[in-house]
Amino acid sequence: MRGRHTSLDKHLKLSISWIESIPEVTKVVLGFSESCRHKYSPGFVRFKQNVAGGIKINGYSGNGVIDIYIKIEPIEMREYVKELIAARFVIK
Repeated sequence: MRGRHTSLDKHLKLSISWIESIPEVTKVVLGFSESCRHKYSPGFVRFKQNVAGGIKINGYSGNGVIDIYIKIEPIEMREYVKELIAARFVIK
């Protein structure tokens, strides 16, 4: 289900597992991880942009930010998946 890189920060494992459990999500590819400060709580996931075949999101951990690509099949379900992510990870 994941791409070549599979290691995640402990704060993001639960969030990414939840995203992988969505039936329309066929693959989760972890991108670059950057150590930096941010205002989000560890484990928070935020929509970044639409891309061919899916969406890109940012995952926030206690150490920084990681880029994540989510492949969605069928692509018509992209908005549905974005709504699920937005509903679960609401900024409080």
